[in-house]
Amino acid sequence: MKSLTYLAVVGMLASSFAADPCKESMVSGRNGNGTTITNNQVGKIAGTPWGYEQWSAGGSQSMTYYSNGTFKANWSNNSDYLARVGFQYGDNGNGVDHNNYHYTVDYNYTKQGTASYGYIGVYGWTKNPEVEYYIVDDWYSKPSTNYIGDKFGEITVDGATYTIHAFLRQQEPSKSGTSTFLQIFSVRSTPRTCGHIDISAHFKKWDELFTGQTAQLKGSKGGGSTQLKFGRVTEVMLMNEAGGNATGNVDYTYFNMSDNGEASEVTPPKDIERRPFNGVAAQIPGIVEAENFDEGNEGVTYSGATGASGTDGDKDYRGEDYALVDIVGGGTGKAIGYTNAGEWLEYTINVVEDGEYNVSANVSNGSGSGTLELSLDGKSLTTLSFNGTLDDWNTYELATGKVNLTKGNHTLRVTIASANTNVDYISFSNSSTANPGVDPMPLPDEKPVDPTFIAVDFNSKPVSKSYDVFDMQGKSLGKIQVNGGTSVKEVLKLKYKQSGIYLLKSGGRIDKVSVSF
Repeated sequence: MKSLTYLAVVGMLASSFAADPCKESMVSGRNGNGTTITNNQVGKIAGTPWGYEQWSAGGSQSMTYYSNGTFKANWSNNSDYLARVGFQYGDNGNGVDHNNYHYTVDYNYTKQGTASYGYIGVYGWTKNPEVEYYIVDDWYSKPSTNYIGDKFGEITVDGATYTIHAFLRQQEPSKSGTSTFLQIFSVRSTPRTCGHIDISAHFKKWDELFTGQTAQLKGSKGGGSTQLKFGRVTEVMLMNEAGGNATGNVDYTYFNMSDNGEASEVTPPKDIERRPFNGVAAQIPGIVEAENFDEGNEGVTYSGATGASGTDGDKDYRGEDYALVDIVGGGTGKAIGYTNAGEWLEYTINVVEDGEYNVSANVSNGSGSGTLELSLDGKSLTTLSFNGTLDDWNTYELATGKVNLTKGNHTLRVTIASANTNVDYISFSNSSTANPGVDPMPLPDEKPVDPTFIAVDFNSKPVSKSYDVFDMQGKSLGKIQVNGGTSVKEVLKLKYKQSGIYLLKSGGRIDKVSVSF
């Protein structure tokens, strides 16, 4: 049964859909300066059904909450900071059966700051079993499967797709002290700072996915086996969390949380016909551009990261249908970035002839060394290893190997085995012929190529000039003559008829030129 306190308050507040939280503000209803706390504290907001909580590990912090449920907070140099407002049922009780309620929240906020990690959305705990849960609408740093676990499913609700994950916390701080407990996450495909969340839609989907079976999960101490079940809720709260030497502030200017809300319409994902990017298979030998993965639905042609940022990725290149994959500037143009371990992408390729091929992937990873896994038509093909450059995602390197390919159309899958790997392209060349795209080697009596030293615009049409042309292994491909009115790239395309990276030597200078069709 709903509380009488709640029924009194809901009469004063707009219903879940009566106002647009993205256009409305409740600042004028804050009634004075509110109540400010600077320590770890849990309490009730007088005259409302809601409670508040502030919790911090290190640093300084301050939270101000108001009688209409809005709140603001600031923090500095915190290893972990949380501020939240919502329903509390008592940590020492047995919680409530969420099926007897319909939880929703409408919100609007602004934020500033930096953090190594952070989740913004809905948060709470359950009893029997003990579960910590998150509905993540926004973040300070894009959530990684290293910390939220593998994907178990998805739900499309409130205008977006959320991916659902599970993670095992092993002998970590919890509501009951130090214990091993399950974490459940729903992570929105694209972040937002205002809107409506049908919280109960997520609860019901979690019940559907986590039916009590035992599963092997990623965990805080390497992984382990646990029972999957969503319990009786002890709190349902709108939350801001920031951690990892975090400094920032947040201001919730609109808040309306209900336990008798109105369900959102759940719409199935758009059905996208599978086909090669722009309808054309990548030709092998040649280059497969990482951003040009096959068209189709998530889970069919790609398994995206847990959410693309509106500022981190180029959403215009592939459009909103592919918002789970971040496309960034890097390498020779565009690259796949902000990746999670286990993320994969598929490409339709057309192999011209049977044979052994050199394969190289142009990658960067500021987290360090890692691997890419390649498979063909569902069968393992090869693993490519790279060194990475610590804290630098602008320096790309070639991870190389050899594979045997058969003539015809195939499905190439590229799996990113190491999180935070940017992938620019994957190049295939017949090992018996010229091989653009393989790790460069110094030419005789020449210094290694400096990829940053490219002063010539090879799209321009210079005066007549001749160049010695080499592949990226240093093997001579002959000479080209570039006449006035013709660009270097045009001549390379006409003569070699193959995408790739070429080395051009003129006098004592060597330049790299990327050619694509």
